[in-house]
Amino acid sequence: MAFADLRDWIDDLDERKDLKRVGAEVDWDQELGAITREVSSQAGPALLFDNIKDHRKTFCHRLFTNGTGTRERVCRFIGVPETTTFREMVPIFKERFSRPLKPVNVTHGPVKENILRGAEIDLKQMPVPQWNPLDGGRYIMTSATVVTRDPDTGVLNGGTYRGMITGKNTIGVLLAMTQGWGKHFSKYQSRGQEMPVAVVIGWDQTLFLAASTPVNYPEYEMAGSLRGAPVELVKCELSDLLVPASAEIVLEGFISPDPKTHTLEGPFSEYPGYYGGSKSPKHTIRVECITYRNDPIFHGCLTGASPGRTNEGTTWTPATFSAMAWHYLEQAGVPNITAVWRGKWPETMRVQIHKSHRGHAQQVANALWGCHLGNYAAKHVIVVDDDIDIHDWEALEWALCYRVNAGLGDVSFFAGTGGSMLDPSVPLEDRNSVKYGHGLWTRMLIDATINWQLQPQEQYGGERYPALGTAISDEMTERLRRRWQEYGF
Repeated sequence: MAFADLRDWIDDLDERKDLKRVGAEVDWDQELGAITREVSSQAGPALLFDNIKDHRKTFCHRLFTNGTGTRERVCRFIGVPETTTFREMVPIFKERFSRPLKPVNVTHGPVKENILRGAEIDLKQMPVPQWNPLDGGRYIMTSATVVTRDPDTGVLNGGTYRGMITGKNTIGVLLAMTQGWGKHFSKYQSRGQEMPVAVVIGWDQTLFLAASTPVNYPEYEMAGSLRGAPVELVKCELSDLLVPASAEIVLEGFISPDPKTHTLEGPFSEYPGYYGGSKSPKHTIRVECITYRNDPIFHGCLTGASPGRTNEGTTWTPATFSAMAWHYLEQAGVPNITAVWRGKWPETMRVQIHKSHRGHAQQVANALWGCHLGNYAAKHVIVVDDDIDIHDWEALEWALCYRVNAGLGDVSFFAGTGGSMLDPSVPLEDRNSVKYGHGLWTRMLIDATINWQLQPQEQYGGERYPALGTAISDEMTERLRRRWQEYGF
């Protein structure tokens, strides 16, 4: 079942008693973020705050968060049984990402019920939190979808990027040139033109998933496929950009190529679980128009995860990134991929293969490092045979112990590649997004498959590896099954 919009999803959560309405006064300055962090880390309910300090009389006074905070909720809004496991989610996402569903254009929608322009705009009229103690300010773009258009092809891109309020109508943003909107901006910059931008706040959660995943189709088409119904789009007021007709809030504006327009942004608690970026001049969205629904709901989310401290993205990004990685591997012609898994953090990708040739693991790594997903993911790639469960760290540890010999070429390094500017293991001077467009990684492949350089041995029964000493024969397994109760178990 496709949810019509954010409100439809909130109503469903409420009906299922999976929503907590917080009526006590909560401070937007850190308190709201701290509550959300605790609830999210405990796999608690979605949250709707409607008594936020300083926002009882502003045009927007409600905030929704943690809407994707459990696996069960993710299952519900993509329309699969709540019992679906993460292992089962990956092929589901992979299949849906392979069949995009085109959006449809409409002439009007609820997002046009109210329009603010020029001097009427004050971004702090929305209950934007300072989510974390050391954040540089109030981050308005956390779960928002930023829409831009390629000036050459006309293709729309939707991405999720961080943005901090820096003035009544300005948002400082972290704009990486290797990201979708960064590539668009480079083209506008070369023309000496400003780039039109639309920031969508609050709609169907499937758009949040699509915009946060490095997909190879327009994000509106991916959201349509995920929800099983096309996205209805309406034209912006100031440009030809298109936004969901039933979105809660849309901020329309422009990013200038003139460095004089930069504003101070950062730091922010980023996805690795560390604060990322310093307070420094960044590209800035100049907001010139806000359209919104009657009594709009602001949608935001926490980022950053560390052991024991999670966020709502950890319930679905492993599955969506894994699905797209598998998709890219197949597109690159890598054969016999049997499973892919990312885990909570994108830097390590695990790939299971039915090994068909020498260098198979190297082919996997090269394909991942060369695809769009490789901008932020696959710093480390671990490849295993199909008898190793990549979802089981004990199995992986066993493979790393007994199938990896660095002296025989099982560990490879690929230096000087682009990588995340938010990875603190990279020297600070190599993480300048304005200067370099990205960070700097030395990538690593661990080939934990049985090395085909090893010769078959007579004492191993003609195999490269000895037989598994902990195995129980099929005949004995059947005997145990028959007699188990007789043994007294």
